[in-house]
Amino acid sequence: MEVLCVVNRERERPLRDRADPLTLPDHALLRLYRLPRNSVMYLTYILRDNLQRKTKRSSPLPVIMVVLRFFASGSFRAVLSNTVGTSQSSVCRTVSSVSRALSRMVENFIKFPSTAAEQILVKQKFFEIAAFPNVLGAVDGTHVAIKAPSDDEELYVNRKNFHSVNALIVCDASLKITNLGLMTHDPFILTTSALCQQFSEGQIPDGWLLGDSGYPLRPWLMTPILHPASEAHDRSNRAQRKTRGVVERCTGVLKSRFRCTDHSGGVLLYTPERACQITAAVCVVHNICQMHRVPLLNIPEAPDEPDEPLRDVANPSNSGLQARNNLKARRFT
Repeated sequence: MEVLCVVNRERERPLRDRADPLTLPDHALLRLYRLPRNSVMYLTYILRDNLQRKTKRSSPLPVIMVVLRFFASGSFRAVLSNTVGTSQSSVCRTVSSVSRALSRMVENFIKFPSTAAEQILVKQKFFEIAAFPNVLGAVDGTHVAIKAPSDDEELYVNRKNFHSVNALIVCDASLKITNLGLMTHDPFILTTSALCQQFSEGQIPDGWLLGDSGYPLRPWLMTPILHPASEAHDRSNRAQRKTRGVVERCTGVLKSRFRCTDHSGGVLLYTPERACQITAAVCVVHNICQMHRVPLLNIPEAPDEPDEPLRDVANPSNSGLQARNNLKARRFT
């Protein structure tokens, strides 16, 4: 019995040593976990009440580091290689519990500008890009790869022929996510969102989103002119394309930083509902990174997703056409 106890203690010691990754220099923390020391401590602080009982430790730090490593790599093997004495099933449960806790904080960290002062500042930052006025956000969708679900499997196959859940991201000019929609297989994710309802009902009376030609033209949602017939049309499209590019950069930074959301990092081995939860958690951590100005150090860029081809969208509203014509006449003629 004494020999067995000694062996068990010897096996546990490396786990305790490696469970304190903050002994690593910042450049190593960024490479492995994507967050520097101060951001890790902030994340530990905001999660302390959610995870204290589950970890049964004085701090949830070891659990959080396991999850950050998974977010960064998208690989259970990468997590296990940096953790002694942790099984894949344990990592899976840990990722689920921390993601659930973070996803409950979406409303605290992902907020659309609501006050007049906030909206003016957002519009100014967008205007500085290409002089496109009145923009409150740029919108785009991205796919997060998942394993083939057991139920309704065919509904989750996207246009690139892999299984995924759809994330609709609205961001500001600083690449901070300001609205997030997560759906399993709903193609009308924007038009059924709460943000759409706020615009449609006049709760956001001034300003619009910028979308590509895959979105329906609305008074609050500007899309490109499909068949430009003048230099004014071309100028409008160029300015819109350049301004809207921030959301593509936002998605690129998100997927480069947290490979679990990018197809190059593999697929999420979870149900679609749990995959949406993990994606929401990653978006919360992304916004914390933007708040703390965390750099992307030596992280290869995620491959760009090709633009949607220009195409006619059913039922562009007359009021949307009028709003776009007025914009073209005022700014680009």
